[in-house]
Amino acid sequence: MDKVHVGLIGCGGMGKSLMKGMNGVKSASLVAVSDVSEKAVKAYAEEKGVAWHTDHRELLARDDVDGVVIAVPNKFHAPVTIDAAQAGKHVFCEKPMAMNAAECREMISTCDAAGVKLQIGQVLRYHGDFKYSLQIVRDGELGDLFYGYIARYGTPGGLPGAWRSDPDIVGNWLLEVSVHEIDYARLLFGKPVAVTAWMYDQLSEGTVKPDMCNMVVEFANGGVCHLVMGQFSALGKVEAELSGTKGAVRFHWNKDFVVRKMGEEQECSVDRDTIAGNLELPTQREVREWIECIIHDTPPTIPGSEGMANIQIVDAAFVSAREKRRVSIEGSGATGGC
Repeated sequence: MDKVHVGLIGCGGMGKSLMKGMNGVKSASLVAVSDVSEKAVKAYAEEKGVAWHTDHRELLARDDVDGVVIAVPNKFHAPVTIDAAQAGKHVFCEKPMAMNAAECREMISTCDAAGVKLQIGQVLRYHGDFKYSLQIVRDGELGDLFYGYIARYGTPGGLPGAWRSDPDIVGNWLLEVSVHEIDYARLLFGKPVAVTAWMYDQLSEGTVKPDMCNMVVEFANGGVCHLVMGQFSALGKVEAELSGTKGAVRFHWNKDFVVRKMGEEQECSVDRDTIAGNLELPTQREVREWIECIIHDTPPTIPGSEGMANIQIVDAAFVSAREKRRVSIEGSGATGGC
């Protein structure tokens, strides 16, 4: 196979964004789209010059579709992925992988049994500040990483789009938004072993919860990462600080990025051009990697085990907050790590 013929399931904002990324992947072509909204899917299909369906199972029955990009609301990630695998189609599933770890396991086992690739869309790891900081850690510039602080929170009020405020469809804030930061923490530190979390949810009405989650994740390498997430502050913040035995990094997303080595008197600012480098469009990169793993029959770069490891942390956080205790994570399916 030298070209993968792709079907898109879900023609909303993220689906279109992923297809924009796929425009730069010469070894992929869009052949059909599906969405429950006939108006939306027909308009997008006419724009792209492809076939359209309102039932994803009709798209999956097509012989000219090799793989599908699934960009439907969170609740439907697992059932649509399972349908796709059973139809023999390779799968790119947008984050979060599923609503809970049990669904993730079923997705993985079904794809494995069908012999199809399963890649999870965790696009934040390909954005400049996050990608650059990961490289610094991997290159050993900070020494052994032992502490991280990752914050991403904003003002109360929910997310754009009616379905994103429905907990029955979205699940919770950690799945819909904070799974990005959880994924980043795993990449930095490796295998998670325990979670302790505190939550507050008395600020907003009609939005997914919690309003605030304060979480500490312990890792097998002895490191810990403190994450603060939600929609609770009039100020808001997106920043990270990483500390190792040789130095530290701190950045505010798309703003400042500083590094300071142990023993140095001053921190060193890194300019935005250095951070950006020859950065490929993040959505293009994640789709390209999925396409390449299909063509070359290689393992996905973000397999289902990685997606499930993130969801296991989310599941553990809610148990911890509810039962007011430290929760161990057994058998995490991926290590991440640098």
